[in-house]
Amino acid sequence: MFNNTKITFKFSLRCFFIILFCLLLNSKAAFAQEVKINTLLTTEGLNKDGFPVTYKNNFSLSDDKGVQYYVEWIDDQNKHDILIKWFDSKDKLINYLLLKNFSKNIVRDYISFIKKNRSQFMIPNQLGAYYIYLYIDNKLVSITKFNIIK
Repeated sequence: MFNNTKITFKFSLRCFFIILFCLLLNSKAAFAQEVKINTLLTTEGLNKDGFPVTYKNNFSLSDDKGVQYYVEWIDDQNKHDILIKWFDSKDKLINYLLLKNFSKNIVRDYISFIKKNRSQFMIPNQLGAYYIYLYIDNKLVSITKFNIIK
């Protein structure tokens, strides 16, 4: 009887360590897939190569044409689900961009003060603080604030 208990204990111990090992492997895989942001900013536009012209976080409804959002991360050769939500000063959703299985490492999004683009629900007309929420693989990675002034 003692021998049978000893075998059951050894079997249970082995199962425990196998499960623990599998959990560690899964958590390392998830950790390895985490994106490392290189550049994240708002700008008034991009140059001909698609890179930000200047960093800017105050935009004028009368002087600027819109707001460009630029995110670049260290290329990890993985596909990611990217979600970008823009909120106005009254917390109303004004722009929504969803990219499933996105294989590049640079995302650009834009809201216009003149004409709606394909992901834009409305043209901003409120002054104040606006926020951009960036989700990568269903995880909130960043909240970027910019201001719209007269």
